Amino acid sequence: MNGRRIRFRAGRLKCAVVLCLSLLLPVIAAGQPPGKDLPIIITSERMEGNFESGIITFLDHVKVVRGEMILYADKVETYPENKGKDLKRVVATGHVKVISGTRSSVADRAEYLEEGEILVLTGNAKVYDGDNTLIGPVIRIYLNEDRTEVEGNTVERPKFLFYPGKGKKTGEEGAGK
Repeated sequence: MNGRRIRFRAGRLKCAVVLCLSLLLPVIAAGQPPGKDLPIIITSERMEGNFESGIITFLDHVKVVRGEMILYADKVETYPENKGKDLKRVVATGHVKVISGTRSSVADRAEYLEEGEILVLTGNAKVYDGDNTLIGPVIRIYLNEDRTEVEGNTVERPKFLFYPGKGKKTGEEGAGK
């Protein structure tokens, strides 16, 4: 019985891998603007695929890499569109950390929207760039525009901890220089 169960699970894993590749490879191969042509590499302890919906769930120590952007989370779900030919969005939950160049972000939840290349951070969301820190309930990062929006609410307002002069070249600090 255990032998059958192991073989059955191995067969399901192979199907999930094939489903995952069928979702991601068209996105990788399609002619897209710079940045979108980079492969998405997802690793985790476990992976589950729902063949009906096309949603693939990665669980436990998940790492997502695309170009210089790296995302870590407890759980990542990929949502397809166009019958699995394109990737619509990726949702990461639990201890989310995103690193890209000199910036890093943390949040309880992150949602990456392929259309517009937008990363939405919610729940204890913080973005770090050197010593500077941006804090807010909802932070939207427009990756293809190098632009960020912070949305507040009645309980929590956006905060920006800014250290003027940090990271500038010697001799450029101070007024009139």
